[in-house]
Amino acid sequence: MGLHEDSVVVDLHTHPCIKASIFHRDLGSRRKKFLAELFKRKFWPLSNRASFPLLIEGGTDIILSTAYVPEGGWYSDMRLARWLINLAPRVKKKIYKSPYFNAIMTVLDDVEEQVLSWNASQEPKKIKICRNPRDLKKALKDDLFCLIHSVEGAHSLETKSASDYPDDIKRGLHGRAQMLENLDILNNRGVAYLTLAHFYPNACVNPVFPWPEYAFNHGDWKGLLSKWDETLGLTSRGEAVVEKMLDLGMLIDISHCTLSARKRIYDIASHHKKKQCILATHSGAFGVNRNTYNLHDWELKWLADNGGVVGIIFMNYWLTPHTTDLGLKYIEETMSHMTNVAGEDVVSIGTDFDGFTDPPDEIVDASQMPRITKYLQATGHRDEAISKFLGGNALRLLLEGWKGSPV
Repeated sequence: MGLHEDSVVVDLHTHPCIKASIFHRDLGSRRKKFLAELFKRKFWPLSNRASFPLLIEGGTDIILSTAYVPEGGWYSDMRLARWLINLAPRVKKKIYKSPYFNAIMTVLDDVEEQVLSWNASQEPKKIKICRNPRDLKKALKDDLFCLIHSVEGAHSLETKSASDYPDDIKRGLHGRAQMLENLDILNNRGVAYLTLAHFYPNACVNPVFPWPEYAFNHGDWKGLLSKWDETLGLTSRGEAVVEKMLDLGMLIDISHCTLSARKRIYDIASHHKKKQCILATHSGAFGVNRNTYNLHDWELKWLADNGGVVGIIFMNYWLTPHTTDLGLKYIEETMSHMTNVAGEDVVSIGTDFDGFTDPPDEIVDASQMPRITKYLQATGHRDEAISKFLGGNALRLLLEGWKGSPV
């Protein structure tokens, strides 16, 4: 057995949910789609990089299956999104016209149905939906593949729908109690973390500018640039959601949040003397690539001191200022930088596979995860540190920082 096989491999942020709910992909299928194969080394929204067979083949043991429903701004700003939604009336009704919270619950249902289908097949490796650390410990002991729910975007707590846009960004204080109640429901469903921000401002928080340059080919880039104010941060409703998450024992994902919002979240956690409660599931290092999406060195130190972790995203745009198709070097460089700044215990992996990303050409889907292990060994990292990066640090946070569903 090699190091990769001997390690617990955790992907803190991946999106099989998007492909299951929006594009109706069979997550258990081994069939290769022609266009997906043709564009697998390029950005392609119909890619399938994190199916169950690919994840298991690549030795991943635990995924945080991140449910997401697109905000209304996608459809007004991106021609490709408008084109896709008009070609899919069933998805338009289920995702675009449905209240955000109803839609996110449907996404969770869709993935659970696919897990049931997989487990009813003749596949030898079964999948366990883990709703709390007790489930996770038992599933690992039984050598099961572990799927844990997570949700991206606090807009998912709202009762408005994407079709309400742009009215859904006119944020009053109405609906706060309903949002907190919906958070309770997600917690009881076994959702481990909520990524507060995503591409568009929501009732809780403001995001950094999210679009890489290649997105400008599909939208009104002048209009896009006018909609973000990165000096804004957490709203009063966002503060209430953060405090509720701390009470529930849900992990708080600061990915996509502005620096102002991140600072406020750290302050709230410190005020309540809470540790092992905050993570950035798919991010990079500002000290390597000066993009506001990435975390500053002082933030890495804060997270390390407070038991948090950073899942490194597998996308060159966020990891390096260089334009290149190859990226294992930049994943390793980011891991090394974070280790030098904050120690070995802060580094984790959050690929963002199938999250409309363009991964490095050397590691285009989950089946190729062993390549990162070999590259880290080849560049001189200790085996103990590599095991921490692959999943040891993330597993520690899940077992010690996440309370999970009470039942």
